[in-house]
Parts: sequence; structure tokens; C-alpha cells
Amino acid sequence: MGPQHLRPSQLLCLLGAIFALPWTEALLCYEAQASAFRGVTFSSWDWLLMRSMVCKLPEGCEETLVFIETGSKRGVVGFKGCSPALSYAPQISYLVSPPGVSIASYSRVCRTYLCNNLTNLEPFVKLKAKTPKSIASSSQSCPICVGEHSEICLPNFVTTDTCPYTAPKCYSSTLKFRAGSLNTTFLLMGCARKYQHLLANFHNIGSIKVTEQLNVLERSQMADARPSRQSPAWSIPLGLLLAFRD
Repeated sequence: MGPQHLRPSQLLCLLGAIFALPWTEALLCYEAQASAFRGVTFSSWDWLLMRSMVCKLPEGCEETLVFIETGSKRGVVGFKGCSPALSYAPQISYLVSPPGVSIASYSRVCRTYLCNNLTNLEPFVKLKAKTPKSIASSSQSCPICVGEHSEICLPNFVTTDTCPYTAPKCYSSTLKFRAGSLNTTFLLMGCARKYQHLLANFHNIGSIKVTEQLNVLERSQMADARPSRQSPAWSIPLGLLLAFRD
């Protein structure tokens, strides 16, 4: 019996099956890190995508972005790169919900060419739109700040803000976020429901490793006294901060 030739319809079916096979080549993903605490707004902040990287098999492309808000202050920390995690659709939620200090995250892992291509804060705009707009105030005020302790959160630059009725406690912590080339340490101060670890249940956000160290507050704040706007009542031992940065 001589060689049998495929009919055109059979050839098309074979080609379709070949293209349907799982992609076996290493992925190309965007590589980036974000750490911004000055002038962050929903409309002006952009995540620049300048670099890419080739992942190992069978890694996918990850993008994880954390949005922090305390009073009128905002910060953004993010990571893009390769991840061994299974693919998952975009996930966005509040890790710490408002009122008071709020922390939201957006994260996903995908497996197509340069698919980790988020460049703005649009997911958080939609999330924030679902939160209540009118919040009753309490008689308590607390220092508010998010940023590096040696720059934005120097004592002379920290202001105070009136706390929401349901978040009347002063909170202060030193947070460290690490993932790939991302390695940032910053202060977070504001109003909270209780003076406790806010991220105790979140040691990792996507691939970002999170460490939270509560700072020492003065007794006046622990007793819910109203601090002066000219002299914010907060104290962070310098030795503790320097040790935490290492």
C-alpha cells in the first residue's frame, strides 16, 4: 500500500490540534517595581513599563499592586515579574477596609506574552466607588502619613486629621515590602478601629512579602487625647527603624 495523503479537511484539523497544544516556550513578562508616596492621585499615577524579562518554564507573568490611603495621603507599592504560581484572574479587594487607614490590593498571574500590563490605578477607582461617601467624625485626631521616615514622614511634615467615628484609635507602623527588585520600607500612620497589626493575616500579597512592626505611641495617644496640630504626638525609636531597614 502506498503512502496516504491527507485531504484538505484532515490537514486543517491536524493544524488546529497542533496550535491548540499548550505553549511550551518560556514567557516574556514585564519587569517593574513601584514605590510612590508623593503626589499619588488616581488620574496622574502611571506605572511605566520599560523592561521585560524571560521567565523560567513553567512560570507565568505576575502583577501585584498595593494602594494605601490614610486621610488625604496615598501611597502605591507594586511588583511585576515572573511567578511560579498558577494563573488566576485579576483579584482586587480591601485588605484593610475604610474608614480610617485602608489598604487595597490588585493581583493576577497570567500566561500570555507580556500580559502583566496594568499601567494605572483604575481597579482601585472602581473599588473605592463602592465605599460609603459620608462618614461621621469623632472627637479624636491622629497624625497621618505614608512614606519614608527620612523624607515624607519627618515629624515636621506630619499633619493630623480628625478620625472617623468607627476608627477612633491612632495607628503607627513600619512596613517592609519585598519582592524581586522591590525592597521598600515606609511608615504608615492614621486612624484605625484598634491599635493592632492591620496586616497580621497577610504575610504575602501576591509575591510581595510583608512585614509589619507596630511603633511606639505616646501615652496621650493611647489614652485618646487630642494631639496638637503644631506638635504631633507620635514617637518612633530611631534604633528600631534602622534595625528594621536592614
